[in-house]
Amino acid sequence: MSVYKLSLQVLSPIHIGDGNELRQDFDFVVHNNQTYRLNEDAILQAKEALLSPGAGGKYPPPGRLLTTEADFQRAAFFRYVLRGFPRSVKTDARVKSFIKDVYDRPYLPGSSIKGALRTALAWTGWKEINPDINTIGRSKFWAGQPLERKLFGQDPNHDLLRTLHVSDLAGPEQPGANLLLVNAQVLTLKNHASPIELEAVAGEVRFTGSLSIDETLFGPLAERELHFANRKHWLDELMVRAQAHSRARIVRLLEWFERADGTEAVARFYRQLAGATLGSNQALLQIGWGSGWDGKTFWTHLQGNPERFERLVGEFKLHKAGKDSPPRKAGDAFPRSKRAAMVSKDGVTRAAAPFGWVLAELSQP
Repeated sequence: MSVYKLSLQVLSPIHIGDGNELRQDFDFVVHNNQTYRLNEDAILQAKEALLSPGAGGKYPPPGRLLTTEADFQRAAFFRYVLRGFPRSVKTDARVKSFIKDVYDRPYLPGSSIKGALRTALAWTGWKEINPDINTIGRSKFWAGQPLERKLFGQDPNHDLLRTLHVSDLAGPEQPGANLLLVNAQVLTLKNHASPIELEAVAGEVRFTGSLSIDETLFGPLAERELHFANRKHWLDELMVRAQAHSRARIVRLLEWFERADGTEAVARFYRQLAGATLGSNQALLQIGWGSGWDGKTFWTHLQGNPERFERLVGEFKLHKAGKDSPPRKAGDAFPRSKRAAMVSKDGVTRAAAPFGWVLAELSQP
């Protein structure tokens, strides 16, 4: 077993959801342009005398029990505090929650990192294995499974990435550390819409864990059953292959954001990534929410034949557009939109950063 230290440096806001939505006045409140995550039990216990139904017979939510400046100085009332605040001031406005441990400390699941690495290995290894794209399947939920089997193995027991283990990655020790509230929107070349609020990790923060490769599964005895030896070099070249995939994506993303309106900051970010010089033990990765279709699929390998790809778009209903949008035709860009973190200044909302980019580095423990 070869074990490495895996370090991820956050480069742009990351959101990996825990499946929950936080509700204004029930789970959080806004005060002085910051978002306070409530400790509901502590508030209800301290404010028990205020718990009486109003005219409509409803009890006030916990956030409405905080009525004085002194309340916001009581650390016990809050699990953590976020920089930023949602646009809506309505009770029950929603914010997507970031995944955290039982102490409210954000972490990066190993499955998210392994998923990004798996996508990179599939993309870079495609021409070596040469799977038949016509075997993609017809089920929306299992599309691509025959191609994955050709690339990685016939079933989970024979999957090449049985040999690869990625731990969850821990960050700062403080509850809610480096979390901020981000407004995200969907961008087209000429517009932005569909705002959504979410918790995201940002700033100068590093997450660390481990990555290991079980080399016994490449041994002579295992080879009789697993047949992994012809792809061992994929894992030997793991970071180089991951970087090759990311670099190809960065070039395309830079082209897109250089053409889009109001996305100068994002284009500048991608120019910096495109000019980065990395070692063989480093790779840029995009993980989590907002990484896009090209970051989670076979990407260009599906798009080599425009007519065939357009049939896939239609069969799997991948094209989602408004009623006034022009009809798709073979060769059109896909997808037509991206997601980005937004900032508003002087009444103008612009894209500030893409989601999910990190610098990954492997080193000896």
